[in-house]
Amino acid sequence: MRAQALISELSDRGITVRPNGPNVTLSPKRHLTPALLDRVRREKTQLIQGLEKVRKEAGLDWDQIASDPQQLKVFYELMMISEMRELGIVPDHYTATTECEHCGPVPIFEGVPDSVKGCPWCFNRIKGLPIPGVNTNE
Repeated sequence: MRAQALISELSDRGITVRPNGPNVTLSPKRHLTPALLDRVRREKTQLIQGLEKVRKEAGLDWDQIASDPQQLKVFYELMMISEMRELGIVPDHYTATTECEHCGPVPIFEGVPDSVKGCPWCFNRIKGLPIPGVNTNE
């Protein structure tokens, strides 16, 4: 999660960040504060690992995502939400409930109807992964 917070902070400052072997390339450097640069140095390993995960997941879209700090931030956040769901962890912004035709009552984000034909947890159901709110002892 440290990589997500750092990527978010760099993106909010309009700084592009790319892995460069054992280092990272940051641009434009004028937006870096000494404290932020120090943090990048301290958390470089986690930052590179996070960026490499994005690169792998993004595939052919990597260059476009890495070139836009806000796209990188959103893509990384969505990856983390997906990983949480695969572990059966309810993301913080899932503050509502819906009745999924396949999964039963499940936590979901605001704005989803009271009942749906499919939900984000359906991916877990298909893969045999945990679904919060579903009794698997039936």
